[in-house]
Amino acid sequence: MAIPIPRRPSGFLLGKADALVTIDVFLDIQCPHSRAAWPSLMVLMESYKDKSLSLRVHLLTLSNHRQAWDVSLGIFALAEGDAERCRDFVSFLFERQEQFNNAAFSNKSHVDLQQLVADLAQEHGAADRNAFLERMQSHEIYVDARTPIRYAATKSVWATPTFFVNNGDNVPVDHKSDLSAWQQLLDPLFV
Repeated sequence: MAIPIPRRPSGFLLGKADALVTIDVFLDIQCPHSRAAWPSLMVLMESYKDKSLSLRVHLLTLSNHRQAWDVSLGIFALAEGDAERCRDFVSFLFERQEQFNNAAFSNKSHVDLQQLVADLAQEHGAADRNAFLERMQSHEIYVDARTPIRYAATKSVWATPTFFVNNGDNVPVDHKSDLSAWQQLLDPLFV
């Protein structure tokens, strides 16, 4: 079955679309390795803010991370297509990941999860809780959130975090890589 054409490209783009060097990262908001990679990516983007570098963040839901789907819906609902809002909320959520991991939800319901996501969005600054919950459950957000998952399938991505640099997948960095490891990879590409 062919994948439907999405309304917009997959992911949230930090940086310019026409950047010389592009990084695509596939993350699961519930994945501890994705959480470990996130601060280095944020430091990287700050360190290269004067370079032609972009980061496109694709949110996935791995099968063993049951809460990730609804949390991702919340990210899409709060961000409303704005990459900076996405970045800020993802950072906020990674700091609170233990609140929605599998152990925390072993005896809780789907409604409990939706309420937690709304609580977190409200704590982060979402203005109207009911409007947020309604948006989170809208068809538009559903379509936006499933797009990166389908895009990941076309790239044979099955784990998070997964990195591509300039669409190449033989990337010698992982969730433990610090700024210097990224610099060794990226600096030669700017010459």
